Amino acid sequence: MEQNESNKTFVRKFLGAVEAGDIDTVEALQAPDCTWWILGRGEISRESYTADVKNMLIAASPRKVEIDRMVAQDDTVAAEIRSQFHFGDRVYANEYHDLFVLRDGQIVHGREYFDTCKVAAFFGPQEG
Repeated sequence: MEQNESNKTFVRKFLGAVEAGDIDTVEALQAPDCTWWILGRGEISRESYTADVKNMLIAASPRKVEIDRMVAQDDTVAAEIRSQFHFGDRVYANEYHDLFVLRDGQIVHGREYFDTCKVAAFFGPQEG
């Protein structure tokens, strides 16, 4: 039980860094060999994921990331998340289901599900 709560605290820290625009912490909390699977894109590298997050964080202000609920079991945390990123007069808002696999105090794999229609409506069609 203690590991589950510790892992949820870790995910709160990671998502808090996303909201704060703290790209150094976003990078530090991912293992060097971390991989991500993103709905609509498939498997991407840590570097690609971090670059995507960094590009959004730099351009968006203010940012809001809210965790609706989390479930943890062993090395895995599932989180339901809502976010709002402000780009001038436009606001990108979406809901996510993220799955984090943790090892030795870092994310080793992440999976991200979200409403792809909201992404396309705001950013335009995405390449796979």
